[in-house]
Amino acid sequence: MKHCHRFVYLIVLALIINGCTNADKNTTSTIKTTIAVETFVVQPETISDIIKASGSIQPNEKMELRSEVAGRIVNMNFKEGTRIDKGALLVQIDDSELKAQLQKYNAQMRIAREDENRKQQLLSINGISQEIYDGSLARVEELEADIALTDSKIRKSKIEAPFSGKIGLRYVSEGAWVSQGEIISTLVQTDPVKIEFSIPERYASLITVGMKISYTVAGSEKEFTGRVYAAEPQIDANTRSLKIRALTSNPNGELIPGAFAEITINLRQIQGALMIPTMSLVPLLNSQNIFLISNGSAKLVQVETGIRHEKLVQVTSGISAGDTIAISGLLALKDRMPVTVKSTEQNKKSGDR
Repeated sequence: MKHCHRFVYLIVLALIINGCTNADKNTTSTIKTTIAVETFVVQPETISDIIKASGSIQPNEKMELRSEVAGRIVNMNFKEGTRIDKGALLVQIDDSELKAQLQKYNAQMRIAREDENRKQQLLSINGISQEIYDGSLARVEELEADIALTDSKIRKSKIEAPFSGKIGLRYVSEGAWVSQGEIISTLVQTDPVKIEFSIPERYASLITVGMKISYTVAGSEKEFTGRVYAAEPQIDANTRSLKIRALTSNPNGELIPGAFAEITINLRQIQGALMIPTMSLVPLLNSQNIFLISNGSAKLVQVETGIRHEKLVQVTSGISAGDTIAISGLLALKDRMPVTVKSTEQNKKSGDR
């Protein structure tokens, strides 16, 4: 009888131990399927749609000083690297022969006009034929053309500054013979200067004349500003971008044409934008998703994104203001999984973007 009681006691004890073991296993299983996460509360804010581009500084005006006539340089009236005023005489090509020729044509013109006047009088009384008078008139017209051509060559023997600017290095010396079209120097207008850059075609409709830009150049920590004044009328089919030019003053010559520029453009202000940390996005096949935390569980929600900043991204659909989303433990989270919240962050301002 004692043996029987002992056997029953052992069976009951085994059942109790087994029940406790199963309870421990269930508790452990529950703990393992609950994840502690950090969260972020979505709040609406005003953001700037900002793009960055690379460009270069260009002179407002630029020209190569080239001789329009062949001849010897008798006066080089500028110093390299100096400022030149509009209309200043820069180079004088020897025009002594042209002036002598012009003097000759003017003398012949006086005689030709006197001859034409006399023959016109004779023609009026039928003293000569119309053919004879036409010959004298043709001589006058021929000399007028010769005088105009010579005058033009004399003007072309002078190279004057078409605008105020800074002259560059010269490639010939005073007294040298230059051929027609030979380059002598360059003249650039450095105040104001142009900033030329390109933007992706998707932003083309947002660019307007007068829009403000800011930019920096290598070797300077100063931020410069300018305003858009023109753009190409069409998208470049090869680069799928739009070329734009802005204008900025340069009174101190800090901006050197040809310099590289990093441009920032604030395209627009967006009110009520919903920004979330970029790290909270869960990319799946052909979609972007987030884990929405509600009532102690995580729900996988597909979202559409918009503007991206350094650490934040705009969500245009899929969530609402006041929603709480997970920003940690994303690799372990699954849809409908229970969660506990360790900490919660609010929207961070522009300094964190």
